[in-house]
Amino acid sequence: MHSNVLKNLVSALLLTGIAACNSTSSTTQGAVEQENPSASASTKPVNLQPATLFAKLPNTCTTPDAFDIAPDGSLTLSCVNYAGGKNKPTGRLLRITEDGQVTELAQLTGPNGKGSARPMGIAYAPDGSLYVADNQGRNQGRLLRLTFNQGKLANTEVVAYGMSSPNGVRYFNGAIYLTQLRLPKFKTKNMTSGVYRFAETDRNVKVASDGSSDKLIFSTQTENPERQFGIDGLVFDKQGRLYVGDFGDAEIYRLTLNTQGVVVNQEMFATLPKTVGIDGINIDEQGNLYLAGFLQNEIYKVDTQGKATLLAQYPDNNGANGEIDQPADLIVYKNKLIISNFDLMKGKGIVNSGHGKPYTVSAIAL
Repeated sequence: MHSNVLKNLVSALLLTGIAACNSTSSTTQGAVEQENPSASASTKPVNLQPATLFAKLPNTCTTPDAFDIAPDGSLTLSCVNYAGGKNKPTGRLLRITEDGQVTELAQLTGPNGKGSARPMGIAYAPDGSLYVADNQGRNQGRLLRLTFNQGKLANTEVVAYGMSSPNGVRYFNGAIYLTQLRLPKFKTKNMTSGVYRFAETDRNVKVASDGSSDKLIFSTQTENPERQFGIDGLVFDKQGRLYVGDFGDAEIYRLTLNTQGVVVNQEMFATLPKTVGIDGINIDEQGNLYLAGFLQNEIYKVDTQGKATLLAQYPDNNGANGEIDQPADLIVYKNKLIISNFDLMKGKGIVNSGHGKPYTVSAIAL
């Protein structure tokens, strides 16, 4: 998570059992197919191809989250580091090479240079700058712009601040798109979540997470009473259409935007079982979507017609051999799906039973 989790959200997830337009007409209802329907999630994995270990992470990355591809072709991974109690590591970014070698890229500090940032979604711009969702919680969340010099963090700027739950981030055509998983200030019957759009030139924009911000381009209510966590992962296709996933309702919206980033059309692109918990979303060259199923250790593929296929499903495990262990995000990279294993949340409807070493990134060959 996708995709979603903020400081105060962590405790909420543990307690509740996890991660504009309130009514939409569904133009395409995606069917779900399973590669091996006879396999039981509680006894053995269901796989198109089994996951393997791509990288073992250091003790400074206890809850790996989101990916993007860096200008040099390596992967950048955000480590929000919610695990560890009072001794939790500082939030940071790691660099992972094509062969799975891991080095530290940067440690990130909190507001006013104090404490720790909690990096979740990340996205590179064409100029090499990196946009980061800093999920501080308690309306202290920020969108940051980082610049680097010779592989070292050189400068940190605040694009926006004051947010309740900044989560997923994408860059597209000169703008940054950011999801907020929970917007309790909306005071709607069900939890509202939304997508915000910021210009590259925006700095120090205060965002009141109550619907009043002119940066909000899309919002929806999550109807599932068991999972009141909404819009999490997001990705653009080659046509510039934006796909966003609702964690609790397990739905994928497809949004068409005009040149100013205004949503001019929305449709329900795919619907999955509510047991999935859609977190991170990525896309391949053919336009197929890939989804991280946070709750049940699952990976799904959704084709261009909105049909969903279960690619992999794992029982509770420690991820030592690359097994999928509470996937938060995934990315298409070098003919593989690279998957971060969050391995933290537990409770009703969640396969994962607890947090522990090793901290890992998995891979599935495409």
